[in-house]
Amino acid sequence: MAETVRKENRASDASATDPPPVTAFETVAETRLLRLRRYAPAHGRADGPPVLLVYSLLKRPYVLDLLPERSLVRSLTQQGFSVYLTDWLPPSAEDADCGMAGYVNCELARAVEIMKARDGAHTVSMIGCCLGGLLAAVYCALHPQDVAHLVPFALPFEMQPLLPPAAAAYLVSLYGNVPAWWIRATLNARVANPFDRPAYLAQELGEPELANSVDAPVHQALDRWFASDVPFAGRLFCELANIYEHSDLARGRLEVAGRPVPFANICCPVLNISAERDRLVQGSGSFLEQVGSVEASSVSFATGHLGLMVSRSAHETLWPRVAGWLRSTVASDKFAARAATPQARRPQRPPRAADAARQTTRTGRKSCRTRSSAGA
Repeated sequence: MAETVRKENRASDASATDPPPVTAFETVAETRLLRLRRYAPAHGRADGPPVLLVYSLLKRPYVLDLLPERSLVRSLTQQGFSVYLTDWLPPSAEDADCGMAGYVNCELARAVEIMKARDGAHTVSMIGCCLGGLLAAVYCALHPQDVAHLVPFALPFEMQPLLPPAAAAYLVSLYGNVPAWWIRATLNARVANPFDRPAYLAQELGEPELANSVDAPVHQALDRWFASDVPFAGRLFCELANIYEHSDLARGRLEVAGRPVPFANICCPVLNISAERDRLVQGSGSFLEQVGSVEASSVSFATGHLGLMVSRSAHETLWPRVAGWLRSTVASDKFAARAATPQARRPQRPPRAADAARQTTRTGRKSCRTRSSAGA
């Protein structure tokens, strides 16, 4: 009973300041650190595997459903996908020891099993936002049999740590979890001067008119979202500081709970999306060099970090194209389910995916190495 009350209180505290949702959803499960939302396809039966939007652990996830014309959730449901979203619950003091293993092998793994059971699917497609993209990529490397497509965007793969490992450990020793006020002061100060936010959003979203229209709905919605920071699990914060300090991702040396994370195990189609003017994420080029997929492509989109989520151009061109890519590569679903078996056959690249990617994607063709069994 006490655990149930604790979870309800944390969930209520996290969402108390959220605006009303743009797209209706149902909460289908709640775990220690995750509340799983489901958004039904807008027009009847779902098209392809269900899509899991793996949100970042920073701020509230409603930025992915911000306004009717600026909603990634709505874009995907209107194009026929069954969409699930990770609404991460703020870690309590008891959760300070939760690291990447807990988030990936417990929370995400449980969400995937629930999705497959509810939708009668063998695999799911994953779209990961920023740090959520890293969690999704790690999950895909450790559990390749579960993933039909992987789409990380603004992936923090080649980064400098927010603090050196020793300083990160000291901060966590003081507070247990990294406080929301520290996250806000550190990250927001890097990108969004509150005294010049209209100019920042105009550049970030690639919409010059926003510099002179402070009353625009997107201004008001994002002002609220900028203040929606939540605490960050202490152990995961220290793990990331060490990972980035030693370039473990770029050098292929990442381990989770003592187990190597072989990105070469990722054999499903991969579409890595970056922003040309990203001020937060420094690069993810080496990620595609490590994956084992024969369908590994990248797109660089002409916005900033936030523009990938809420810019008008992203919703007019980028996300409809991603939906088309998911649909055109749906035949690879069966291949992803076999990705953990030795000597898997290479899937044929669907012609429509190649045509759609010709102008702005870079495609790498690598042979998929022999897979070991991908247990939990």
